[in-house]
Amino acid sequence: MNRSHELEYYGDHVHLDGTLAPRRVRPGTRMAEIYVPNGLVWQGLGKTQENRQQIGYDSEECPQGQFLRHELSTGFSVLQWWDRAQGDPRSACNSTILSEGVHDSEALLRALREHFPHVVANLARAHVSLIEIVRT
Repeated sequence: MNRSHELEYYGDHVHLDGTLAPRRVRPGTRMAEIYVPNGLVWQGLGKTQENRQQIGYDSEECPQGQFLRHELSTGFSVLQWWDRAQGDPRSACNSTILSEGVHDSEALLRALREHFPHVVANLARAHVSLIEIVRT
């Protein structure tokens, strides 16, 4: 596996973009019939592309700035959140901080502030705070 592939994909060839940002299951959907703690999902939970699409149909994005931390099988730790503060107001826009190794959320947030201060400044201008959603 080449390095760029490790950075873009995880699991069974799941693309990183938007698949790790938190979503909530919509009531009355197929996903609502399946037990999901707190209704929290992310598209990367799906085992197949079809499953991931169904999660997308049956859920909605959490508010901007609410993030999940993941440890990927590729050896990276990730924070991902929905983010329209970067200039694109459409849904499905997200930001990701990715770091090799196992890191807690605080370490990843420090890396974000150090390496991408413009992202932090854009969030502040949009009055968006980064808040971790804790899985139960």
